Amino acid sequence: MFVRKPAVADLFYPGNANELNRYLSSVVKNIQPKVKPKAIIVPHAGYVYSGHVAAEAYSVIEPFDTYIVMGPNHTGLGAEISVFDGVYAMPFGSVYPDEELIQKLSDNSYVEIDYYAHLQEHSIEVQLPFIDYITPQSYKVVTIVVGTHNISKLSSVAETMAEAIKSSGKSVLMVVSSDMNHYESHDVTLKKDQLVIEALSNLDENEMMRVCQYHNITMCGVGPAYIAVSASKLLGAHKFTVLDHRTSGEVNGDYSQVVGYLAALIE
Repeated sequence: MFVRKPAVADLFYPGNANELNRYLSSVVKNIQPKVKPKAIIVPHAGYVYSGHVAAEAYSVIEPFDTYIVMGPNHTGLGAEISVFDGVYAMPFGSVYPDEELIQKLSDNSYVEIDYYAHLQEHSIEVQLPFIDYITPQSYKVVTIVVGTHNISKLSSVAETMAEAIKSSGKSVLMVVSSDMNHYESHDVTLKKDQLVIEALSNLDENEMMRVCQYHNITMCGVGPAYIAVSASKLLGAHKFTVLDHRTSGEVNGDYSQVVGYLAALIE
């Protein structure tokens, strides 16, 4: 089984296990009662920028048996919809794949088992420390890099994913790793992000895709979000909750070129 070594440890998050655990314990809160959503949306910048926003989602959810972590393709490598069936070697230990769920997903003709898209992709890697921290029991992951905005393909994968989750007999959470609008002013980014949030509040994945395209909103994980919203509705979701929404300007003081960060639940 292929072992993927960390690509962004000591860059996006602490590469030392003890330092990483100290950081996570400082931002993840023990909020009760916990919820068990179908999906969460969390950002994937360096922890100094967006870790506290991601922690808002991880602080309120129950642990799951399997996490389907979906992120965008920042590198351009690999298959359009790429599932990794190997092991993530992380500073805290190894994260193993859910081979049964991966097999069910790979039955979809648009899904390819591939590791090239995953080798240098940070959007999935940065979620794994949070997942490990909140999950005391044994767990597995399905990691998917999504490099297409083709609605037909995304809808098909969503249907396959919902059916795979239903038939798995396990508790499964879809994790959408996405930043919001990129590299415009703080005020413009908040307004653009709000258009996406309004579409998500209605669980309308097609409207989300439309506003991103029409208003040139550079939400990098719009493909993974499309899959998650569509699959969540097939699994009975009816509610979208924003937990936190802010920009990088609130961290570094530069409000002229920011990135938006959103933490939200789909229940």
